[in-house]
This record gives sequence, structure tokens and C-alpha cells, in this order.
Amino acid sequence: MHYCVLPLLLSSLFPSPSFWVFSRGWYFLGFTPLPVLASLAKNLFSFFFLQLFIHTMTRTNAKSDSSPKTPKSNYKAFYPWASDELLNECTSLTTFQDLEAHRGDPQLYNFNAFCRTHDAHISVRPGRPGEPVCVDDRPRKGNPFFFMYQTVFKRVGVCLPFTPFERELLTEINTAPAQLHPNSWAFLRGFQILYGYLGILPSVDVFLHFFEVKKQGKSFWVSFSRIAGRILLTLFQNSYKNWKGKFFRVCCAKHDPTALDDFPLYWTEHPKLLRAKTLDELSPADREVCKALAGLGIVFNTLKLIASEYNAHALTTYFGRETLPFPSSVICTLLLYVCSFGLFHLFSMCHVIRVSRFYAFCDFA
Repeated sequence: MHYCVLPLLLSSLFPSPSFWVFSRGWYFLGFTPLPVLASLAKNLFSFFFLQLFIHTMTRTNAKSDSSPKTPKSNYKAFYPWASDELLNECTSLTTFQDLEAHRGDPQLYNFNAFCRTHDAHISVRPGRPGEPVCVDDRPRKGNPFFFMYQTVFKRVGVCLPFTPFERELLTEINTAPAQLHPNSWAFLRGFQILYGYLGILPSVDVFLHFFEVKKQGKSFWVSFSRIAGRILLTLFQNSYKNWKGKFFRVCCAKHDPTALDDFPLYWTEHPKLLRAKTLDELSPADREVCKALAGLGIVFNTLKLIASEYNAHALTTYFGRETLPFPSSVICTLLLYVCSFGLFHLFSMCHVIRVSRFYAFCDFA
């Protein structure tokens, strides 16, 4: 209501032109319009008092806005386990213009902003205003979907559909894609790029030897935390900012009806927080791989790995600059790896290529 009084005060503070003509007439006659000046001073005092009142109210409102908002009752009824902060985590990407902005320049768009093959193979849609990140398919009457933060696509470089390693790991820790912190998605990407360069399949057990699953403080996102003494990858961003409240809805497309299979789609009430696996808990093949990686004594740069993922020359240059001699146990690693998958894979062309690339990496190092 105090904003409505402001025009009246301004009009009294700056009177109409007729007032100035009237004042100049008094001066011409040798009189000073003291009553008018007194009224003007009174209005100035009222104006500054009003400004002080507005400033005080604004600061009070700002302090009250910082407190958690009360979520909508209909979502609270569906998800009584969710905190108010989680129910208020809604997306601002609610229009198809937001999708177009994510894809970028239409003349440079190559139809793989979300999918590694073609975006037509996956259905990505904007979210709905006021819809929390923890909702499931009950309000949608059984139409499956999952949420994914924009930054995981744009900065971390995750592409759909998820790889078998990503699906298996999400299932192992009982965590939805949007429930995993972007820095942790970067650890997944860096680990897969590292294994891809070595020419072997990534292992969930090996990954969980170098990382433990935990929640940081009061955060409701799940994170992978590195283990002192066996750090394999650097942190993608020391302080990850400007990503909350920006996520898309991913649905199943006719081209790939299995894109939403074999991993948790929706925010889970009880994600599985795991301590890091010890060497004794691993299979013989995974145990030797962990020893070989630890024997390198290298902390690989996650940011550089992701930036060089599709540049073979950049990856070769990076590994050639960073790698140290592999320990002699690598031969045992290969033998155990072959025994784990059978002799048939040893003579298959794919496996021969993988073994040769692994040896080439050791010789190059």
C-alpha cells in the first residue's frame, strides 16, 4: 500500500507549473511565499521518512523470503518423506524454447544434444511449472520418465541412452539420475573414458573401490567421494554453481523402448550409501586392475578427459604426458581378465584389439 502513496508525495514535492508562476508573482511584488516553503519542507521530510520505511520493509521481506517455502499440499501428501527444500526444487525450463536454447544455433545443431546417435531416438521434454524433482509417474497415470539436470548434458557430456555401466551403477546405489550430483556424473564419465582408452570394459566394483557413496551435509543429492590414498580422478568443479532448478523430463521413444530400463527412474527415499570396497571384496581380475591403476601413481584430470573424449589425438597426447610405467602385475591382470571371460573372447577380434591396446598403453608408458 505504501507504493500507492508515492505518486501523491512526488506530485506535492514537484508542484504544477501554475505554482511556479504564482511564486514568481509573489517575488515580483516583494513577498516571500513562506507558507509554500514550509509545506515543501514538510513534504520533503515525509518523503524521506517514507523511503526509510520502504527500505526497512524490503530488508524484512528479504529475510523472510530466505526461509524455506511451504510446499504444495498435494505433493506433500504423495511424498511425505520429502523435505520442504526438496519439494521446492522445481525446474525453470518449462517451455520448448528452453529446449531450443539448449540445442543452440539451429544451423549448427547436429541432432545429438541429448542422444549419442540421434535425438529422435529419445524424447526430452520441458518440465512443468511447480513440479518437484522427486515426483514419480503417479500423477502421469503410469507414463514412465525420469528427470535429468541440464548441466549433466551440457557440461559433463552425458549422452542417452545410458551405458550398461551407468545403469548398473545407478541400480547398485539405488539412485535416480537426477539424484546424483553433477560432479559425481563427471567421475562416471572420466572413469569410462579412462577405461575406454585402455580398451577394457569399466567395472562397477573397481569404481566403488576408488569411491564411496555418501551425502554431503544437509544436501539431498548423492555424491561419490574419493578415498584418501587411492584418488584416481580430480574433481570436475571445486564449486559447482548455477545448475539447480534446471532439469528436463526424459521419456521413452518408439525408436528405443528399452531406454528407461534397468535403473531407478524416480527419486528414491533410501539411496544406498556405501563405503569403498576393499581389495579383498573384489574379484581376482578387478583386484589386479585396481593394483595396476594405483601403481601408476597418477591422479587423472577429469575435466581434460571429458573435454578430449572425442579427440583421439588429444587423448593420446594427454596420456603420453601423464602416464608413468605400469607395474609388472599387468601381465597377471590380462591373464585373469581372459580367464574371467573365457578363451572364446581371447580369439575374438574385439578382444584381440582390446588386449593389443592395453599392451600398447603399457609399452607407451
